[in-house]
Amino acid sequence: MAEVSALYIYPVKSMAGVALESAELTREGLALDRRWMVITETSGQFMSQRVCPAMATLTASVVGECLVLSDARGETFELSTTAHGPTVEATLFKERVTGIDQGDEVGRWLTERLGAHKGEALRLIRVPENNQRRVEPDVLKADEVHRTGFADGFPFLVAFEASLEALNARIGVESPLSMNRFRPNIVLKGHELAAWSEHGVTGVAACHGQYVLRLCKPCKRCKITTVDQALGVVAGKEPLKTLATMGNVDQTGAFFGENAVLEHGAGYVINVGDAIVLDGGGQ
Repeated sequence: MAEVSALYIYPVKSMAGVALESAELTREGLALDRRWMVITETSGQFMSQRVCPAMATLTASVVGECLVLSDARGETFELSTTAHGPTVEATLFKERVTGIDQGDEVGRWLTERLGAHKGEALRLIRVPENNQRRVEPDVLKADEVHRTGFADGFPFLVAFEASLEALNARIGVESPLSMNRFRPNIVLKGHELAAWSEHGVTGVAACHGQYVLRLCKPCKRCKITTVDQALGVVAGKEPLKTLATMGNVDQTGAFFGENAVLEHGAGYVINVGDAIVLDGGGQ
């Protein structure tokens, strides 16, 4: 038996995570997760810590009907979570996506704090109400459709505490890396959970069956994992250097955590402390 040890959302893609005690499950991820994204004003390229590590120093939280952005100095900017604007196109990796532009003022606020990117000012966009962005179909069941907001590709990322402990033991650092380097949504712990066994798990379910997530594919990690999430700077080559040698996945590269979709339970609430049943592995 396992349990949920932590829950995180990232309302604005690539900004600091928000730890929660409970969260509503939706077909597109935990409620309010990655529903906004920073893009460049002219080319519409998405911004992330890959090219702008300082994004880690900005926090986005939802208070009532407001999205509240905060910087490291405590200065804030508020806008409505339903702010209307023109529909714009943006590029998320090689994919064209649409979003609702959130206005000039928040664009200026972001540009002042993060700087222009390749000479372009920044804008903020929101996932449209009729979001059609689909999860890659080759890892889904036949005729199955799942959608996600502005996450890299899947609505959920599940991680095991035991795997982080094993990674830190291999790296051997005096100050162990925090789970925030990997930006998961759902973290699981349990005395019987073996490190890296998440890659053999096919399902994660509440013990009474209120919700079921299916783990679809290992998450290949990028240079964001090397960013110190408190300082917003690249801190070295770890954990990518060591992850690539772990052999935890039968593929070349650095992997940590599992991408997942919600099979059942939209509208239910997941809580820290929930007892979890794993299907297909974990021991």
